[in-house]
Amino acid sequence: MIEFLAKFPYLYSLAVIGGTFLVFLVVRHLAIKLLSVASGKTQTKIDDILIQQIKLPSILWGFVIAIHVGLEFSDIPLKYQKFLIKVVYSILIISFTIFLANLLVSIIKHLFQLKKLPTTGTTLTFVIIQSIVYITGILLLLSYLGIPITPLITTLGIGGLAIGLALKDTLANIFSGLYILMEKRIDIGDFIEIDDKKRGYITDINWRTTIIKTISNDTIIIPNEKLAQSTVINYAKPVDYVRTSIEIPVSYETDTDKFESVVMEEVKQFISQDNSVLPEPEPVLRLEPGFSNNSLIYTLFVFCSDYNTTFYVRSELRKRILKRLRKERIEIPYSKLDLYVKELPG
Repeated sequence: MIEFLAKFPYLYSLAVIGGTFLVFLVVRHLAIKLLSVASGKTQTKIDDILIQQIKLPSILWGFVIAIHVGLEFSDIPLKYQKFLIKVVYSILIISFTIFLANLLVSIIKHLFQLKKLPTTGTTLTFVIIQSIVYITGILLLLSYLGIPITPLITTLGIGGLAIGLALKDTLANIFSGLYILMEKRIDIGDFIEIDDKKRGYITDINWRTTIIKTISNDTIIIPNEKLAQSTVINYAKPVDYVRTSIEIPVSYETDTDKFESVVMEEVKQFISQDNSVLPEPEPVLRLEPGFSNNSLIYTLFVFCSDYNTTFYVRSELRKRILKRLRKERIEIPYSKLDLYVKELPG
């Protein structure tokens, strides 16, 4: 058989290419199977991503290896062999570049999911990562083909500088968005207040802006750069409940022990009937800020599951406490002015 193929050099080379490719496919199949078994015993998913991404391009790599081996056993003139080898290695560089770009994006997406970060608004980030890998691969290909890349790198540098200046604000928002997502000090669903007193729930964090929905159902769109530079109060962290307070004035003649007992009794009754107020941490009543011109001022502290509930809780507690204080004949003082009229003689 070998003697027969030797009479036809090109057919012999094709047979070598085909045989090498078949052997590679068998080795590839066994290797992927063994790697899949090994990856199933690990906790990380990165090795699974690597195996999944390598399946398709590895077929092309096997074909490239087979062609290279076939050329070693061919009688093709040297100049044509060199040309074919350049084509083969060029295909190898291109395929490896595509593989690396897809692998990096898949791993980064996996890390985002692992940290429970949204990936819907990070498309541009993935495009930038892929573009960097593609440009690097193209430069390596041009260098391999003997094309001077120094002028091209200089041009890309100048062009990149110009683009960077033109997209300065956009790039600042992109990196600020990544910083916000990775730091995880604020998340989607958190109720926040920024330094210009805007309050609301975060509904989305994308590559350029953060979307906030206010209590009145208005939408606030804040550039990520501005949010990253702002002083932010996050009512959802470090714990997932919110403290709210109610000031209650009483007369100086009030029996403070009785007043405190009545108010706390009413609060506990409200907690037993409505789950808007959390039983833990327990409500607290304090004589704070204390003494004023015409009353003693107490402050009642209660804890709610979220900020939106605090409006309802304060309203209901005020009504219940007022009703109970009237029933107990405990006076709630109010500002009043006594006018004395002095009669002048004659």
